[in-house]
Amino acid sequence: MDYLNDIFSSLLKVNSFFTDYKKTFTENFVLYFRKTAKQKIPEIRIKSLADNLYEELFLFKNNPLDELYSLGLKMYETKVDIRAVLSKVFMIMAKEFLEYLIEEDKDIIYLKNFISLIETYLSTLDKANVDYIDSLQDKLVEIVEEKKADETESIIDILKVKKENIKVIDYFFEVPVVCKSKLIRTEGRNVFLDVSSCINKIFEKNHYVFIKVENLSKSIECRVKEIDYSRGVLILTDFEYAPIPQEKRRYIRVRLDKKLPVVLIKNSTEVKGIIDDISVGGIGVFLTDTHNLKTGDTVDIIFVLDGYTVNVLGQIRYISPSGRTTRIGIKFLSLSARDEEIIGEFATKRQFEILRKLRQL
Repeated sequence: MDYLNDIFSSLLKVNSFFTDYKKTFTENFVLYFRKTAKQKIPEIRIKSLADNLYEELFLFKNNPLDELYSLGLKMYETKVDIRAVLSKVFMIMAKEFLEYLIEEDKDIIYLKNFISLIETYLSTLDKANVDYIDSLQDKLVEIVEEKKADETESIIDILKVKKENIKVIDYFFEVPVVCKSKLIRTEGRNVFLDVSSCINKIFEKNHYVFIKVENLSKSIECRVKEIDYSRGVLILTDFEYAPIPQEKRRYIRVRLDKKLPVVLIKNSTEVKGIIDDISVGGIGVFLTDTHNLKTGDTVDIIFVLDGYTVNVLGQIRYISPSGRTTRIGIKFLSLSARDEEIIGEFATKRQFEILRKLRQL
């Protein structure tokens, strides 16, 4: 408050300007408020607001920042950008204050102090805006959490009814594995399933899997909280309705178990990476340096598959950081019949290799 007191003390020496300016302030405030506010508010209320606000800001008696902050919050709640209104009004006021100082042959320090004052006022409104947005985000998080809690309860109720026919789906190197399970019990938001009849031990703690139950059109995504293969018990949590991404794919996609180098070329710049998965539709690639590649870029793709060199045009569909590397999804744009045959045969052969590994688990 000390710095405000110093500014107030200074501006009180030119108080005649502020005493005479109230009417002009109110007129300008009403003008820009009407341009900014979407709601139709009676002019008498806008004038009253302007008068009260002027007295708070320019009588230089009390600290107005708390009142200004509260006003900012209320205005933002009613969808009025009070900062935009006051920015215009303050700019006009600063211009006319400068003219007053010139006419009265006053020192430039008064203008500097006035500018510092309105910057403080606008900063206070900025803080109110940030706090208002934060409060909206907190409310949104609360709503989402409530919705998720309701959704979880609904899913658990369904699983209690469908307890004898619950299919848990996981993906092993992109190959779907379906485990038929039975409900043992529920505890809070955790579901205990009997998976003793599943021949493949593919579930891993904290990995996400999917559930399908009879006569339910939606699939359910959930997290593996614990897995006890010796007792055949799978504990799932964090339930929500979600589509299974792999089911939307047009082509068989398989992950590779060995590093397969790939070169991406954009505008004569070569970027080297490793192929993570592949299908006739495209590839997933890990890069240590993206070299300014962007989503939507078209690149030449070169890699060798079973002794055959594939050279094809592709489009980057997504870029996703993954630890120290970056994963890029690329869609093939111009596969030749021979390229498609080679990649299709490789994907099929790789799928059988994965199935053999599954049987060994």
